Amino acid sequence: MVKETNTNKDKNEYIPILSSSHLGGENAQALSEFEYGLVMVNNAFQRWMQSCSTACEQHNLSTLDNLVIHNIYHRERAKRITDVAFTLNLDDSHNVSYSVRKLVKCDMLKHEKRGKETYYSVTAAGKKYCLEYAKIREKCLIQALDHLSVDSSLSEVAKLMRTLSGVYAQASRAASSL
Repeated sequence: MVKETNTNKDKNEYIPILSSSHLGGENAQALSEFEYGLVMVNNAFQRWMQSCSTACEQHNLSTLDNLVIHNIYHRERAKRITDVAFTLNLDDSHNVSYSVRKLVKCDMLKHEKRGKETYYSVTAAGKKYCLEYAKIREKCLIQALDHLSVDSSLSEVAKLMRTLSGVYAQASRAASSL
């Protein structure tokens, strides 16, 4: 006779999925679980942006290129590279500069000098791309989320994530002083 080793309690016990077991110590299990979820969401989000831009016939745009053009198109106000980097919480403005130059070469952005500063805004082609991206996003992503009824909870998650970005920034400053 084979003895059953799994009890009902074992079957219902929650087993967390951690980013790395060595990071999930006694008080850090929830954080490690969150970080793993964050990595999964980030990778899926980047893959989504690539697929959506490809569906818009823009095969050469990177994730950062997409973030940059949508940020510059936001409220249809011209922005400086430093504004875009700050808004996207990016330390390396050189990557944003590279992306902006690439988008200018693709005729999706244009620039205008105002004193010593250079401001960037979308061209007609850039606006067309952003609006096409929004249509595909609505069709493929928004409609899928509607079935999940998560609209109000997504806003709360977004607030928490922005707050956590500050905690990670502070921890980063603390770690750099060690």
